Amino acid sequence: MNSVITSFSVNFSGLAAVVALMVVVLACEGGKNDNAEINPVPGSPPVSAINEDLRNVPSDAFRTGTPVSHYFGNVEVSLYGEYCDHSGRELRSRRYGAVALAADGTVLRFRSVENLVWYMQEKGLGREDFQVIGIVDFISARQLMKPDELIFHLSRNLPSPGGSWVSAMDPDADPSLLFNIGEAYPGTRHSWEEALAFLAEKKDGP
Repeated sequence: MNSVITSFSVNFSGLAAVVALMVVVLACEGGKNDNAEINPVPGSPPVSAINEDLRNVPSDAFRTGTPVSHYFGNVEVSLYGEYCDHSGRELRSRRYGAVALAADGTVLRFRSVENLVWYMQEKGLGREDFQVIGIVDFISARQLMKPDELIFHLSRNLPSPGGSWVSAMDPDADPSLLFNIGEAYPGTRHSWEEALAFLAEKKDGP
């Protein structure tokens, strides 16, 4: 009986977090409340491996005149309120976005995973053409992670800014939260390589 109660408590807690996410997503749909504050789900992925990749990157490489909104490991990133290097549109959601550091040191910003992929496709670029790529973890709404450390949730019930319905998520987030997100937004989950393939095949957004 106690195990049943414990299980219910965990699932209820995860469900409450999903409800909070749903409220934010629905409020932001259509861009009406995109600049509203979002309370990230507590917890962030380990940063040691990310920091190793960024050891030769200046600590201010990803900062601009806009406030710091995200972190890539321990490196501060200005992303929210910046402009996408693919679409030219302003980044208005804290749960989506990406940064890439080109071989020549140029910092590129994208408002969604799909914009990053389409930029790479249009320029004929591969992962090897960048020093590092970071994608916003939808769940934390704060931490960027390397592409191959994320899973990509494809759901027609969860719109992403670029229009391809893809949300990057930390696979090591709370299991009940990941489960309940899948229940609230039914869809399929993919690796980075799989996401590259299906996004390159069909461009649904601007």
